[in-house]
Amino acid sequence: MRIILCPFKLIPIKHNRILLLNNQALNYSDSPKYIIEYLLAHYPGKFEIVLAVDAPVKFTDLGKKGIKTIRFDSLQYFYYMMTTKVFVTNSGGHSYIPKRKQQLFINTHHGGGAYKTNGRDMFEDTWIFRKDLMLASKQTDYFLSTCHRFTKVNVQSILLPKEKFWEIGMPRNDMLLNGNASLRNHVREKLGIREGDKLVLYAPTYRKPDDNYFKESIAVSYGIDCEKVREALHDRFGGNWKFGFRLHPCVVNRDQLPKGNVIDLSDYEDMQELLLAADVMINDFSSSMWDFMLTGKPCFTFALDMDHYVETTKLYTPLNEWPFSKARSNEELAENILNFEEKSYMDACKKHYELLGGCETGRATELVCRKIYDRCFQP
Repeated sequence: MRIILCPFKLIPIKHNRILLLNNQALNYSDSPKYIIEYLLAHYPGKFEIVLAVDAPVKFTDLGKKGIKTIRFDSLQYFYYMMTTKVFVTNSGGHSYIPKRKQQLFINTHHGGGAYKTNGRDMFEDTWIFRKDLMLASKQTDYFLSTCHRFTKVNVQSILLPKEKFWEIGMPRNDMLLNGNASLRNHVREKLGIREGDKLVLYAPTYRKPDDNYFKESIAVSYGIDCEKVREALHDRFGGNWKFGFRLHPCVVNRDQLPKGNVIDLSDYEDMQELLLAADVMINDFSSSMWDFMLTGKPCFTFALDMDHYVETTKLYTPLNEWPFSKARSNEELAENILNFEEKSYMDACKKHYELLGGCETGRATELVCRKIYDRCFQP
C-alpha cells in the first residue's frame, strides 16, 4: 500500500485541510467530533474539514455545517489522506500510509483510563504485527493519554516512545469535567426524559465470541433485571427512573435487549452525550466508566460473567482497584445500589484517579485545536 500510494506525493498538500477518522468509520462522535465542533466554532472558515465514514449518505446533514464526508478506504479517501495537512484518528489506521514530512498525525484514542489491554498485550505478538505497530508509531506525532498508567503500559504495548504521549486527557471528556447544562437538558429532551425524571444508563462492552477478538462481536444475554434496578434506584435516590440500554457500536446483532420498560439507545451516536444526560451508570468492563467517573455521578459495575471475563481478558488495572461496587447477580446489584454512600464513593474515585495518575485537563479540545491551527497557519 505504501508503494502504491507514493504517486500521490506528487500532489501538493492543502495547508488547511484536516482529515478525521472516528472509530472504524462508524459514526460522528468521540473526540474527532469535538475537535471538529471546536474548529468550526472558534476558527470559522479557516479549515477544510473532511470526515471519513463507511456510509457518507447517512451523514449528508453534516454538509450544512461545512463538513465534507467521504467513504473510508475509497480512492477519494486515499487522495485526501495523502494531501491533508492534519490527520486525526482515534483508532489508528495509518501504518500503511506513506506519511509526508509536512503532515501532522494525532491519535486521540477511544478509551479512557487503563483497563482493557491494547496492542501486543491483546493480540498475538507476531513480527508482522510488530512491524505494523512500529510503522504507525514512527508516523504518530501525538498520542493523547488520560492517565500516567495508560502512557506507561502503552509504551510497550503499541511501541510508541513515551515522549509522543500527550497527557492532556480526551477532547470528548472536556464537557463531562466542565459540565454543560444546556446540552444535558437538550439531550434529555430528545430522549423523552421529562423534567423530574431520572435516567440510568446501562452500557455493557462487547464480548469476544469464543474468547476470540477477531470474530464479530455479538450481543449476549446480559441478564440484567431492569425492574429490580429501577426499584432499587427509586428506594435509594427517589424519583421516577427511566432505564436506558446501549449496546456497544461494534455489536452486530440487536436481539438480546433486556426485557421490561427499556429505552433502546444503541443507535444514539454520541456516547458522551448519554453520559452527560444520565444520572447513574451501570457498566461492566467498558472504559466509559472512566469518563463517567469524571462527572462525580454514581457508577456501578454488574456482569453475570465477571469472573469468566477477568479470567480470559488481561487487564492493566486489576478489578480490585476499580472504585465502583461490583455485582455478579441482580440481587447483589440491587443491594449495592441500596447501600450506596456518596462520600465513600467520591473518596474511592479520587483515590483511583490519583492511583492511575489521571491527567484530564478539561482543555484537551482547545489544546489540540490550537496545535492544529499552529501547524496549518504558523510559518
